Amino acid sequence: MYFSLYLPIHVYVLLGACLLAALVFCIYYAVPLFSVARWRKHCNEEASPLDPEVNAAKASVIVYSRDELTGLERLVPALLNQNYEGEYEVIVVNEGESAQIRDYIDSLQLAHRNLYLTHTPDGARSLSRKKLALTLGVKAARGEVVVLTTALSIIESDRWLAEMMRPFNTDAAIEVVTGVAVPAEGEDNARGRRRRSFDFCADCVTWLTAALRHHPYRGVEHNLAYRRELFFNNKGFSRSLNIQHGDDDIFINEIARADNTAVQLSDDSLVRFDGDIFNITYPEEAVRRAFTGKYIRHGARRRMVTGSWLLWLWIAAAAAALVFDHSNWLTAGTVAVTGIAMLLMLVAGWHSAMKALNGRRLFCTLPWLLITRPLRKCYYRMRSHGGRHFTYS
Repeated sequence: MYFSLYLPIHVYVLLGACLLAALVFCIYYAVPLFSVARWRKHCNEEASPLDPEVNAAKASVIVYSRDELTGLERLVPALLNQNYEGEYEVIVVNEGESAQIRDYIDSLQLAHRNLYLTHTPDGARSLSRKKLALTLGVKAARGEVVVLTTALSIIESDRWLAEMMRPFNTDAAIEVVTGVAVPAEGEDNARGRRRRSFDFCADCVTWLTAALRHHPYRGVEHNLAYRRELFFNNKGFSRSLNIQHGDDDIFINEIARADNTAVQLSDDSLVRFDGDIFNITYPEEAVRRAFTGKYIRHGARRRMVTGSWLLWLWIAAAAAALVFDHSNWLTAGTVAVTGIAMLLMLVAGWHSAMKALNGRRLFCTLPWLLITRPLRKCYYRMRSHGGRHFTYS
């Protein structure tokens, strides 16, 4: 080994590529990862009862159900016991009529006059049954704001509704609030759980960091709110009626803007969902997202996509530089310093983001998961082709 500043021009170019990739990776990709944890801390610091002089808006909580009686038995009592400063109602919308769910809701209505049940017509075809259910729920709502969740949701805090409504009650310009939902603890213990945990958190970080940079484009079906008037001004889901899904991404992409959208990340606003068998449901969800992603703007998502490609660029440039000049300490040192800097920023940034989203702790596997993420995204995009995502199927 020797040290020399006099290198072949092509080695200088390769080392320059390493430095540039590391610099862009750390500043453009890794730094925004810390914004999720910072925003959660900010939301927690604001989590306090409203000023008594503030007139809290009336809220309509719409629960979408697909004959999920067990989930409703867990969720509805939690909703009826929310500590919210204003008035609110709970509307359960079930796909089709269910005698068991009707009997259960009837038993609760004796003590809770703000609980209602409706259902979609049996036999409805060539339409999105979920979008029909949500439309019926919004039309039945009497609140100024509709807060959407599903029967699979697990709400542990009695301040959940208050936190989701806080941006509406403190800023008249806010029309959309996106919350976060994460899988219930212990949902996924199957092989590949670290990969799925990373991919799920990476999906969340992608849209959360975009929203925090004032480029909102989607939400999550288990924890989402918007003003009822905005729904009707947009003519509901009319622009995507031919698509089965898209109620929380295509629709939000249509109505969310930088000046009318807020992100709620406080501990009390967090929702968990019963993922059943997450190792099966997540890939299917990823395929659906890959399909609906074609109909929403791509610019806000490019920042997160660049991380994997920058790693590939660094690996290629570093490997080539070492092949051409492996005995020079300058070449080896440049590769080592840039690699360590990228690794430290990668681990620190993702550790911060995944902790904020209650994800698994990943260290050694992080670089590999990030490098191979584009391959998995391509796989989901290939699987998303076909007519099964349209209502006519």
